[in-house]
Amino acid sequence: MAEQHKPVRVLGVGHIAIDHHFSVAQPPAAGLKNPASAYRQLVGGMTANALVAAARLGAQTALLSPVGDDAAADVFAAHLQREGVDAAGLHRVAGAQSSISAVIVDAQGERLIVNHRGNALTRAPALDAATLAAALRGTQALLTDPRCVFWAEAALRAARAQGVLSVLDADSSPREDLTRLVGLAHWVVFSTPGLAAFSDDDPASALAAALAAGAQVAVVTRGAQGLQWQRRDQPLCHLAAEVVSPVLDTTAAGDVFHGALAVALAEGQPDESALHFAAAAAALKCQHADAVLGAPRRAELNRYLELQGHCSP
Repeated sequence: MAEQHKPVRVLGVGHIAIDHHFSVAQPPAAGLKNPASAYRQLVGGMTANALVAAARLGAQTALLSPVGDDAAADVFAAHLQREGVDAAGLHRVAGAQSSISAVIVDAQGERLIVNHRGNALTRAPALDAATLAAALRGTQALLTDPRCVFWAEAALRAARAQGVLSVLDADSSPREDLTRLVGLAHWVVFSTPGLAAFSDDDPASALAAALAAGAQVAVVTRGAQGLQWQRRDQPLCHLAAEVVSPVLDTTAAGDVFHGALAVALAEGQPDESALHFAAAAAALKCQHADAVLGAPRRAELNRYLELQGHCSP
């Protein structure tokens, strides 16, 4: 029987967005009208999705995020509350817009995203130090992303000062933003495009550069090729991808990975176990539609890990 854990607390400081989600038979072709077989308005955003995934795995979660002074903010709050994420930290920026995306998912589960980042991310005031310190109190892990870079930097610095483990979702972003953040995080998890944005070097050298900058562990996720990861002063390692079928929707799989990784690390799982846990959660999400609403619950993930021969944490 899997050991029962006291719920860990995970704080997210980062992005949330409205996602217009379209299902299509084939990838869109330029110059043609492409009919959708289904449409849903969902809520996405890197850190918001990761917190939903973490909450579904049993963590206590809260989000600090700058959003527009618009109707989307009410949608965000309702979504987070339904998913068990504390939404009190949504900061409405007067006269600003929230982020919005069009997400197009084909019959193979692959997605195309066109996004417009709301100006709330750049017009937000500095993150209040007292608010941040209070939010981190009693927290075992911080999740953040580069979309509001000065909020992310403040959160990562505060986490270091308070001894809170941090995980940075280093997705594709301006190099100067990634350079500003990578050395402040304990765990840096790059997407393949994110690693290329951070460094022109080969993946092994780029991960080594992240460690030299100050990260303790650097990871790059590579889809069906699995992932590479390295802890400072230890060898580069490889973890094979989790293979599942059918794949219905890969949207938010990376975000689910980050949320599950934060939960595993907050629970004290060792590196490789935590990465298996996160990769399995992301794979299971791909078997379900509707983006992060397909993220697994803890019981489903534990069953999968046991079937794969991994001990349930």
